[in-house]
Amino acid sequence: MEFFGLVALVLVVGWVLGVAGFVQARRARRDLAALRRTLAAGEAITAEADPLAAYLAERQAELAPQAPGARPSPFGPRPPPRGSVPAAGSPDPSIAPATEPEPEPTPGEMPEETPEPAMAAPPPGPKLDIEALLTQRWGVWLGAAALLLAGVFLVRYAVEEGYLGPEVRCVLATLLGVALLAAAEWLRRRPAPMLAPMLAPMLQGTLAADHAPAALAAGGAAVLFGAAYATGAMYALVPALVGFALMALAALVGIFASLRFGPVVGVVGVAAAFATPALVDTDAPSAPGLFAYLLLVTAAACVVVRFSAWAWLGWIATIAGAAWVALASTGELGREYWAPGLFVPAAAALHLLLLPRAALDQVAGRRLSWVPFLVLGLAGVWLSGEVPDFAVRLGVLLLAPLAVAKGAREPILDRLPWLAALLFLLTLLVWAMPAWQPTGELITIEGAVQAFLPGAWAPQVIQPLLFTAAAMAAFFAAAGLAMARLSQAPVRWAGLTAAVPVVALGVTYLQVAGFQPDPLWALAGAALAAGLIAAAAQAVRAGARQRAHVQVAGTHAAGAVAALCFGLAVVLHDHWITLAVALMLPALAWIAARADLAPLRRVALAVALLVLVRLLLNWYVLDYAYGATPVLNGLWLAYAVPAACFWLAARMFLRRGDDLTVAVLEAGAIAFASVFIALQIRHWNGHGAMLRDGNLLEAGLHVSALAAQAVAGLFLARRTGRRVLAVAWRIQGALALAGGVVLLVANPVWANLRVGHAALLFGYLVPALLAGAALPQAELRRLLKPLGLYALVAGFAWLSLEVRLLFHPDAWLGSAPTLDAEMWTFSGVWLGYGAALMAAGIGLKLRAVRLAALAVIAVVVAKVFLLDMSNLDGLWRVLSFLGLGLSLIALGAVFRRFVAGGRVAT
Repeated sequence: MEFFGLVALVLVVGWVLGVAGFVQARRARRDLAALRRTLAAGEAITAEADPLAAYLAERQAELAPQAPGARPSPFGPRPPPRGSVPAAGSPDPSIAPATEPEPEPTPGEMPEETPEPAMAAPPPGPKLDIEALLTQRWGVWLGAAALLLAGVFLVRYAVEEGYLGPEVRCVLATLLGVALLAAAEWLRRRPAPMLAPMLAPMLQGTLAADHAPAALAAGGAAVLFGAAYATGAMYALVPALVGFALMALAALVGIFASLRFGPVVGVVGVAAAFATPALVDTDAPSAPGLFAYLLLVTAAACVVVRFSAWAWLGWIATIAGAAWVALASTGELGREYWAPGLFVPAAAALHLLLLPRAALDQVAGRRLSWVPFLVLGLAGVWLSGEVPDFAVRLGVLLLAPLAVAKGAREPILDRLPWLAALLFLLTLLVWAMPAWQPTGELITIEGAVQAFLPGAWAPQVIQPLLFTAAAMAAFFAAAGLAMARLSQAPVRWAGLTAAVPVVALGVTYLQVAGFQPDPLWALAGAALAAGLIAAAAQAVRAGARQRAHVQVAGTHAAGAVAALCFGLAVVLHDHWITLAVALMLPALAWIAARADLAPLRRVALAVALLVLVRLLLNWYVLDYAYGATPVLNGLWLAYAVPAACFWLAARMFLRRGDDLTVAVLEAGAIAFASVFIALQIRHWNGHGAMLRDGNLLEAGLHVSALAAQAVAGLFLARRTGRRVLAVAWRIQGALALAGGVVLLVANPVWANLRVGHAALLFGYLVPALLAGAALPQAELRRLLKPLGLYALVAGFAWLSLEVRLLFHPDAWLGSAPTLDAEMWTFSGVWLGYGAALMAAGIGLKLRAVRLAALAVIAVVVAKVFLLDMSNLDGLWRVLSFLGLGLSLIALGAVFRRFVAGGRVAT
């Protein structure tokens, strides 16, 4: 069974080798495709110098193993080996072509024009030679795998026959690995002859390289690791610690051999090195020894990255190291949690210190500077949240001086301290807080509190959190102040001073006080604000006329505003908290304008979004205590003042540019104003009880208010040209129209409600009048028919419901009986409505309004002939038909006089 495990290990290694080879081939294909696109774009191809052949020769020399003693060029193309001969027909890059100066034309003589040579069409792409592919690429790797399997099968046969014991097997496996590495070195020193020029394009660049040495070296590293694993873990021929050392040595051999034989060998070495601890079974795990070994492997991988520029090796080392740190939280690696805690800053330091300066000029190099730092730091934060050990937290906090030092030395990495600050704040956020009680004592007499005896300034269980937060906040503040004077980008460093202490104070307050009002924390916020104001004043004195110093002062002032708002929020509750935050916006806009600090616009955007979520998406605002006084209540401070703050900040930011921040502030001002009006209606209708059930009057007030805001917004948007206003009035109008339709369907007759005249006024007449007033506006041409239909029906409904309410003032309108006088009144009122519409249509010269009038009169005609004839008796029936007849005759006369006569345009 042991050998089956070994076979599985070999198969896995072979799969990894195949994947790596496939990735390398894909890369070469992309390079060749890019070259072909360049040639097709207009690069000349001549018979004397073939760029395709020269490029392939360069790629072959670049990918070929280096000569002994030569060092590859990191993070850039590698030079060709010494003594290499350029391809036939390609010029020597070290020799500049001699050019003769063209003779200048004599005065009065026109220069002789020579036609430009025609560009030669690029040759068609060569067909892939499957024979060369099988022999030069796949065959080599298959041969290496066959050698490994042959060794495995030979040893297995010997074991099954009883020829070899465990000791001999391990020794033979070790000798086989050494022999494969020696064979790889021998082949490397005797490279295969250059392929024919016609064959090189067919092998797609990297296929033309000799991969036999790399294949043998990868197999040798894998066999050596397997031999070490069998010696220690499988057969227990040596103590566990010695076996661990043998596997580590075999893995390091693979890592360093990759510098001579290529990245595939490095894959085997790194995978084996980080997998070694998982393959060793011990009853007494040692976390210090394990992470010391992992630190050694990380250092080896970083050294290889430094001399080879293989970014993927840095990613593997980063992910593997972070995984081991996270695994330490289970306790299976030992109880010495300080070891993984200190591994985090040590490994991050290796990644930063061993990364060459030239790497920072490349995107991959810059990622190798901050990605390992962040990933290892997040692993440390996770461990600190799972294991309440201060040494683990110390490991994460030590990233801060490392980041500040590196950011101060390399200006391109000045964002690194912000990552360290983020990790510090996350550490505070996941800090496991034990249960604790204040140390003071209440003096009570018969249950009434008479006095309070203060105790210690803070219980001992929360002192580590407080000391850590204060010390690290002071460190970042001091680092920001110092580097703001020395750096070429002072604002970014000043942001550390302004932001980190304020956020740290807020996170610590959350952990200790749980957002409960506390004047001591408010005093801390005020003290922090005073310190930031002093820093701003110092920056102004240092260079009052220099733009950089003014920006630094503005950054500190913004932090002071945030600290003051924090102090206000600590002693306030409910909507007062949001009010305190909203008051920051005009202050931020003023500071951004005075100090010319564009980044404060993004800060204001974040604050605005926070306030919007807090007040618009918070259903608990209905539970807040706004007072019982109608209109003059707490809603002014909760919504009207934030709306004013948003509007004022938007105007101030708009003076220096229009962007997303201005749009969000304008939208927030409109939203707060709309919600303020809606909640005032709710508060007035419920007599201060915000959770009381509504009625038709409240619904009508909401619809009328939205319609009025939509009409006002339409005219304001037309005057100012602001896109946000144009969108806002459309949303408000759509909501008003939808609410009006709902009220038409759920009217008091069909819903059988008891209502008053005010409910009918605001629910039907006011929205109908506002809809009619908006009809002539050019912006509503597309909504002319639905909006006109609503206005017509809403007016008709108001008249009908008023008649119903007139005859049944205190009854349920849906169940009250219909009287004869009421039926006749309906006809008269509807005829009057139609006559009024006809008069309006004639006066305004609007044919659509006249047609609406005819529609209303047609309803009256149908009602008289279908209902009144059968339901009315006596004088009421006579009056009904008499009134209808006279009205129709009068309508005809008016139509002939004012419409058919041509006096009104149709």
